Amino acid sequence: MLHGGCLTTMFFAYNRSRKSHFLLFGYGCLTLLAVSVIHLYRHSKEIHHTQQKNRNVATQIITKHTSQKDLTYYFCSHFYPTICQLKKDTSDPTGSVRKNIKGEILALQTYQEILRENSNLSVDEYDELFVKKVYTSKRRHRIQSAFHYVQNALLRYIDKQNNHIFTDREKKFLKNRLKKIKLELPPPASLYQDEPDLFTKNNILYERLTDNSLRLRVGGAYLFTVQSWFNLIFSMSHELAHSIDPCELKFLQIYIPSYDKLLACFIKQGLVQIHNERSECGENDELSETFADWIAVQIIAETLKKFKTEFDRNQLFEAATNAVRDLCEDEDERQDISTHPSAAIRIENIFSQNPIIQTLFDCPPELNSATYCDFE
Repeated sequence: MLHGGCLTTMFFAYNRSRKSHFLLFGYGCLTLLAVSVIHLYRHSKEIHHTQQKNRNVATQIITKHTSQKDLTYYFCSHFYPTICQLKKDTSDPTGSVRKNIKGEILALQTYQEILRENSNLSVDEYDELFVKKVYTSKRRHRIQSAFHYVQNALLRYIDKQNNHIFTDREKKFLKNRLKKIKLELPPPASLYQDEPDLFTKNNILYERLTDNSLRLRVGGAYLFTVQSWFNLIFSMSHELAHSIDPCELKFLQIYIPSYDKLLACFIKQGLVQIHNERSECGENDELSETFADWIAVQIIAETLKKFKTEFDRNQLFEAATNAVRDLCEDEDERQDISTHPSAAIRIENIFSQNPIIQTLFDCPPELNSATYCDFE
């Protein structure tokens, strides 16, 4: 329970673009609120962990002393339960991945500091100060580098497909879609004036607008949450893949035959949930998100492969863990989870069973008998 005096310390409320968007801050309140939220979050996670105790899976944190045999076991057979039961932030040689709630709290604390140090400013001025503190040149450069890396990787991926998968005309269409995406990063803060909540969210967000322009935006909290290059590449690959996902193509009335085999495999392998109310590309359909995950895995697999000569086996495991670590939280926290496959399917079936990733970790064939979906 929050202390009564906390609520009277400071009250700040404002309307953003007449959308009744209110923020409440207290000089001493936010820290207390953050602690309360963390305690509630940890409690809910403890319940979740207790429910999983009866599972016969590996639950220990991987360390530098973990044997090669154990690493193979954890990754090739139990990657989902292994990483999703880790309680601490995870790090690889390029950076860490925090819990989503930590990034959001840091974003809110940044607003609190701005409010404490400044008074009588307009809403737009507060947002500009936030953007100056959070969307720094260093962070912007990192996001821009990742965006161009992923965009080019996707273009190469399409180009290398045989002509019986994509015709030259189909390749041109898909590549033009990817090239059309514009990365939007503040400053100015007004760039996000139609989505001000994004400043304190962990999202990387792909959007098709009513004029058919395509854009990619990055939430302020995400910049606090993720420092790992591998998470950034996977997340951005997933979002850019939505520009060419089957539901986007259906909306555009574009038909690419090679998609049929891939999507049929998704359904056959149980990657897309089939239920009586399912309507392809409808409100609760998982097809679009499964496709985006699958494409993102193609890109992150090649990225991890490039680092195999630079990283030792443990570092490679850490990089693979960070690439998809936040998918564990998606299952507990996302409101739109009905459009996503379960975290177990996303991590175990779509990610860790990818042939390139299986090869990277020397997974024995007997540990992975499932068919991995492909265009062919």
